[in-house]
Amino acid sequence: MGCIVCGKESKYKICGKCFSERNSLISLQKFELEICSRCGNVKTRKGWIKLDLKKAIEERVLEEVRVFPDFNIEKIEIAGNTILFSGEIYGENVSVSAPLSYKIHRIACPRCSRESGGYYEAIVQIRAKGRGLREEEIRIINKIAQEVVELTSGEKDFVLKIEEKESGLDFYFGSKKIGEKFSRKVANELGGSVLTTRKLHTRIDGRDVYRFTYLVRLSEAEESDVVLKDGKICVVKNARLQKGIEILSGKSMNIEDSKMIAKRDSMAWGIITNLDEHVAEVMDSSGRLFQVPKPYGAEIGREVLIFEFERKVYAFPKDI
Repeated sequence: MGCIVCGKESKYKICGKCFSERNSLISLQKFELEICSRCGNVKTRKGWIKLDLKKAIEERVLEEVRVFPDFNIEKIEIAGNTILFSGEIYGENVSVSAPLSYKIHRIACPRCSRESGGYYEAIVQIRAKGRGLREEEIRIINKIAQEVVELTSGEKDFVLKIEEKESGLDFYFGSKKIGEKFSRKVANELGGSVLTTRKLHTRIDGRDVYRFTYLVRLSEAEESDVVLKDGKICVVKNARLQKGIEILSGKSMNIEDSKMIAKRDSMAWGIITNLDEHVAEVMDSSGRLFQVPKPYGAEIGREVLIFEFERKVYAFPKDI
């Protein structure tokens, strides 16, 4: 069969090239792009998302363009005020162009509108029992907050503000959901518990609206601190998992709800100078000698940390 126009061999009455030259395959009217003036997100049928301008135009064109049913668009190219559509029709690859006309309307997206208006549903308070937050903990906490927000795109998924308190950090989140997620991740990463409370904020259309507070309480005990659990003196080995080692037997212990005896920073440094079956002789950095119960892993010449508990001196190897 040949094309009725040019006579070229084709299985259709008219080939794709001749058809495209005589018929309008696309129709594109002027359209408007809504772009957030604060965050730069673009409004699409999928919601407000992060797109560069070229990609935003292409996606909006695909939404707005009217296409002849048999024309399968495979590629779109923008060149100034013209847009080129390449694709297949009636067994042939063709390209057709159309004028590109659009207007950019800059507004505040719902997420930025809420944020600029001071909207929040949750406060996450991060505290450490009996101590301040360490610099490394603060670094990890801020990283978790950034990751949690970056992985979400809801209208209320933002951090409104962060307040530094003498006792810790307060994070104000736009949504309850993201506040809860953040608090659980911090507790899991650094070791701690989460206490949730809520307070009636207002009523909207007869419905109670609450604000939630998540108190993340990090453990007082850190690695190499000494705690008392069930009458046994233990060295903290993993604060996040609340695991420790009993200093005399070397037995692994769960140290949840333990009592703090000594912080690593407050302990003296020494060396084991002598040993017998039950006692170790230790010399501290000032040259003083102590006799202590023989700790697990004791060896002559091994470095130890020294602390006092109930008027008795104890020691354990630094690398126990």
